[in-house]
Order: sequence, then structure tokens, then C-alpha cells
Amino acid sequence: MKHPLLRPLVVAMLLGAALPALAALPSAPSYIDDSGYSPAAKQRILPPMFAQALTSTRYLAKPDNPLITQAEASEFRQTSNYDETRAYMTRLAAASGGNIVLNDLPEKSAEGHPMLMAIASLEVDKSPAGLNESGKPTIFVEAQIHPGEANGKDAMFMLLRDMTTGDKPLAALLEKVNILFIPTVNVDGDLRRSAYGRINQNGPDETGWRVNGLNYNLNRDFTKLDSAEIRNVAWVFNTYQLSFFADTHSTDGAMYPYDSSYCHNGNGWSPASSAWMDNVMRAPVYQALEADGHVVHECISLNSNQDPSQGYYPYRTDYARFSNQYGDIRNVPSILIEQHALHPYQTQVLGNYVMLKSMFQVIGDQAVSLNEAIRQDRERLETQEQVTLTWKPGKAQTTAFTVGDYRYEQSPITGARTIVWSNTAKKLKVPVTGNTEPDLVVKRPRQYVVPGQWREVIARLKAHGIHMTTLDKPTPIAVTLYRMDEVKVAGGFEPDRTQSNQIPGYEGRLLVSGVAKPLERLQTFPAGSVVIDTDQPLGVLAVNLLYPESPDSFWAWGFFNSTLVAAEEPEEYVMEPMARKMLAESPELKAEFDSKLKNDKAFAASPSARLHWFYARTPFYDVNAFVYPVGAVY
Repeated sequence: MKHPLLRPLVVAMLLGAALPALAALPSAPSYIDDSGYSPAAKQRILPPMFAQALTSTRYLAKPDNPLITQAEASEFRQTSNYDETRAYMTRLAAASGGNIVLNDLPEKSAEGHPMLMAIASLEVDKSPAGLNESGKPTIFVEAQIHPGEANGKDAMFMLLRDMTTGDKPLAALLEKVNILFIPTVNVDGDLRRSAYGRINQNGPDETGWRVNGLNYNLNRDFTKLDSAEIRNVAWVFNTYQLSFFADTHSTDGAMYPYDSSYCHNGNGWSPASSAWMDNVMRAPVYQALEADGHVVHECISLNSNQDPSQGYYPYRTDYARFSNQYGDIRNVPSILIEQHALHPYQTQVLGNYVMLKSMFQVIGDQAVSLNEAIRQDRERLETQEQVTLTWKPGKAQTTAFTVGDYRYEQSPITGARTIVWSNTAKKLKVPVTGNTEPDLVVKRPRQYVVPGQWREVIARLKAHGIHMTTLDKPTPIAVTLYRMDEVKVAGGFEPDRTQSNQIPGYEGRLLVSGVAKPLERLQTFPAGSVVIDTDQPLGVLAVNLLYPESPDSFWAWGFFNSTLVAAEEPEEYVMEPMARKMLAESPELKAEFDSKLKNDKAFAASPSARLHWFYARTPFYDVNAFVYPVGAVY
């Protein structure tokens, strides 16, 4: 026992003695000792919010309601932690007359906690088959993928209570829809709770933390599926026939009067569903919110938090690593709900309550047209020969947008100009710079073949629900492989973060980018390899995950980084004379080498690069160096 703390600790344990010094150490759940900080360092200094007259307060439970939520009972100063959430949902299910049942999802969180899902339905058979046979739309709502953003959880507590217990003022909603609800996606983060979880947010007093026990931001994990939590969410997508998916959040970044917002997925993988949301759902949802005093807009991120006149970027047509975009590539109509974090927490919860309530109503009433939009999207995606994997900004559109009036001051802290907001409305005309134009468009292969030794990738593909067949013996298959060129470390895509991480790596992975150069080969795939036909409902998801230049491919996420090496290298005393002889034998090679020396100064200045250039033109060179091992059959 050489550690200085261990000996007195063991002695104290043996003697049953108290350890005053150890008792003062920061402890769970926050591990924060705030006694040494100044008062100013412990206070959120938020700009004054716009005044609102909400009538949605009529949905609040009366104080004597036995199912009043912790948020309501505390005047929205508090929200339940995960243990309290499970306890509340247990009481709610018991009071629902059988209309709510609770299940734990297949995998536990990174820290080993069970993950709860509620099923709300009037159907006696609440199995996936039973819900499907009901003919009603099944809506999937998740909350607290970022635990500090708890408004969706508290809103759904209220909605489920009002649909299933007591006077049941919203009982009619469950006559038209079935609901799946995960109150806390990120259980580990929710249990890491303190008063210092959300520096930009106006309540509640204590919240959980953004990342899970493995430090993953779970709303970046929907393609790589590193986390048990998001594998559970994928399981829900695979197990139930979903008609709609909503992921609930809070947003910050700027000062504006819009307390409630949501985004669909633009002209992405499911454009008919996006059009349905625009043409069928948006008007009644917006009207319901505005009638209750809420101010609504599509969700946004300012292009510059220091200059609102530069407009905003809507969260549309992004990468499938994000929740709503993942639903979109699976042809499940999906939205990202963002309640504005600078508004009071009560406003956030009530805005979500009204928004979800009115969405449930529209989805139930318009189920036929919604199902038709889903059918169109699935038919379109399953028959596409050219698949769009990413989009880029097109011509900016101009729209009216209101912010808080602002001025600038020279900051003694940053040494630069800083923006100072007020809660007086300032009306602007600003550009909207969404991704509207196809960018990475690739030919859809008939099949992909993943070698059996890449077991982790195969396991993730199975977790997505992608169908495949397994080879039971070594099998030669004529495939297109890709040698990856211009490989470099890539950064993460963070639309809502102004400062990029300068440390290589992102979400537990060393991301890479490169140019895929095809080569044809009769490749013998070992037993255990899998063949994936892209003529399947998740065929485009398979292309997104397996075409290497896709920013959400397993190659880009770094699952294949071990292939980025030449396994054998020549000694200079071998390669240098061999290169001389190669030049002497081939005028064409000499001309190519001379051109390379003339036009590539870095190459010309690097003796090792020059030798490697010749080595790569010998049969001794590793034929698998930088080759992405997943074969495509066109």
C-alpha cells in the first residue's frame, strides 16, 4: 500500500473510525465542492426574458392531485431524477387502469442502470403486434437524451396523466394513437445531478449532465451505435411499426421571443413526410401554441451569435448521427423539438405540452394522409438508383425574424466586441441558410459484403435492423473495393458548438476523411462474412453506413483505421538501387517521376516520400494498404 491515502483509509475501516478529511471530499452525484467559488461564479447571469401571458397554465395539476408532478408541485423549480422518474411512472401506470404499462429496454446504460419505456394505449394487447393490429398510429417520444433538457419528460408526465387518470380531459387522444415514451434516454447523465448542469438555462434549479457514463453525447450516436442507450432506441425502431418520432430538447445561443420550436428534415430522405408536416401538421400545431400565448418558430441556430443579421441555420437535412435525421433515413416522420432555454422552465414544459398534445391530435385525425406520405417515402427510397447521402446549402432564402434588441460593448474579458441583449423586440429580415442541395450522391450497389473478421461492424449493422445473410464457408466474390487516398483526421460536426475541439478525436472515435478510389478484385470472403442486399427497407441506411466517403460511414467513424497502414516497408539500401534500376528500365516511369518532382515541392523535398513512391510501384507493396475491406457488388 504505497498510496498515501490508502493506509489511513484501511486503518479507519478496520477501527470503524470516521474520516473527517475524507468526508469533505466532493462526492456523488456532482463531485462538486462549490464552497471555494465566489458568489458570481455560482450564478447564471441570463438576459431578461420577453414577457408572455400564457393560458396554457390551465393544464397544470391542482395542488391536491395525487399525480401532480415534481415540476408542478415545486412551481417548476425542480424536476425528478431518474429514481424519482421511475417511481412517478410506476404510480402513473398503477392509476391508469391498465392503459399504461412499463417495460425495461433490452440493454442497461453504460453504468448499469435499467432503461425504462412506457407504452400508453387503449389496446389490451400492448405488444408490438397488438399495437400494429390496432390500426392506430404509434408515436414514439423520447426525452432527456441530454438530461439538462428535461422539459419533454415533464410535459409527457402531464400529458400521460391527463390522458389516462382522474377526469381524463385528454382521454380522446388515446382513442386515436398509441404512444411509446422513454422518459430518460441518458440515465447516467441524469443521475450526475447538480445545480451546475446547465449554465445557459433558466431552470430548473438542478439538472443532470449532457453526456452518459462513457462521456458520449448520445445525440451523435445514432449511426455508430457505440452506446447501449441508443442501441435501445434503435431496438424500438426495429421492434415497433412507428408512424412518428419526436425527440425533445432545449436550445440556447441567442435571445429571441420564440419559446417553442421544432424542425423536420427538409428535403432529406423522407421529403413526403416533411411536406406532410408543413402542409398538414404545422398550421394546427402553431395555432394551438399561439392560442395559449406561446411564440413558435422552426428551430434554429444563428449563423453568428454575435450578429443576428447573418441569419440562421435550421436543423434540417443534417447527418443521420442525429436523432431526427436517423428517423428520416428510416422513413419514420421525425422531428426535433427545441424549447428555448432562456425562457422560464414552466414556459418550456407547457410549450412542449401544448405542442405534443396538438401533434398527437393531428396525427390521429390525419393518419390516412400520414400513412400515404410514409408509403411514398419508402417506395422512393427503396427504388433509388442514385442515393443522396449529404446535402449542402443552396441559395439562401430571406425571412422575417425577431430577436431581442441588442447593442455592442468592448469586452475587457475577451478583448473583442461582445453582444448585449435586451428583451425589446427587434424585427429583422435575415437569410435562412439550410442544406437544400444534394452534395454527396452515389450509385446504389446491389450488395455489400462485410468480411467476417469485422465483427464489431457486423454487430452494429444488426443492431440497426439491417437484414443480411451469413456465408458459411470461404467464398470468392467479384467486388469493388476502395483504396482510400488523401486520408486525414476529420473533425466532428457540431452545429450548435462555436468552438471546435482541437484534440484529435470525437465522441470516442478518431474520425477520418478521404477520397475513395475504386478497384476491382475477386475477393475471397471468410466464413462468417455477411452479404447485405440493398433492396430492403433500410437499404439506403446501409449505403450511408458502408459507403466510405459518407461522413456517417463506419469507415469515417474510424472503425477501419487499422487498415490505414502499409504492413511492410523496404529498407533504403534495398529500395534506392531498385528505384534506380526501375527508372533505367522505363522511360514512362522516369517521365512520371520527373513530373512529380517538378509539380510537388513537398514530395521533392522528402527523401522518404520519394522512396515510398517507387515502393508503391512494386509487387512487394501491401496490396491491402489503405484498402477499405467492405466489398460492393454493382
